[in-house]
Amino acid sequence: MPIPKQASYEAPKSAKIRIYEALREWIIDGTLQPGEKILDSEISQYFSVSRTPVREAIQMLAEQKLIDVRPGKESRISELDVIDIPQTYKMLAEIHAMAVDFAFDKISADTIRDLKAANEKFKKAYSERDIKGCRASDDEFHEIIIDLAGNDFLTSFCETLSGHAARIENIYFSKVSGMNELISEHNAIIRALEEGDPEAARDFMRKNWLHTPEVLSKQL
Repeated sequence: MPIPKQASYEAPKSAKIRIYEALREWIIDGTLQPGEKILDSEISQYFSVSRTPVREAIQMLAEQKLIDVRPGKESRISELDVIDIPQTYKMLAEIHAMAVDFAFDKISADTIRDLKAANEKFKKAYSERDIKGCRASDDEFHEIIIDLAGNDFLTSFCETLSGHAARIENIYFSKVSGMNELISEHNAIIRALEEGDPEAARDFMRKNWLHTPEVLSKQL
């Protein structure tokens, strides 16, 4: 018989993943400050789980260098080292340019529509000085291409680096007075994709990612 159409099924998230995602967001948005001590007993109590999934989540974040784990001693939120900003963004620029290559043949009218919608959300969030909304809509814009690329290794590398970039962007979006250039760069990426020009799309993608450290170097 015909199978009824419905939203795709998503398996419930494990305790480890729920804790990982929550801690990662708290580190990114500054709820947990650099150098702050992490107590797995407090976290397990907060989430009403045993310490095992908490420790597993902390280990995942340690592998991404967002938490500094000292075996037998303590775990603390990693410091935000300004010196690493240029390197982080240079790597992200290349990863996202590569994503354009992997995704290019899959670009559709729906993709272009989604990219334009994400950029409009970004523009609106910035006009309202909604810093969290800016970061969310910027993430949405870039994740469209990353998801379309469909490469697990690329996605994993991007997730690791983007955690550090997101911490930086909370500073970036709060300090920069105008976002017209960033919005224009997004539009340039979209236009190159619409025109079937992968080389230009890659170049604009790189420029977009390298824009942040250039601006921050003048303000930090």
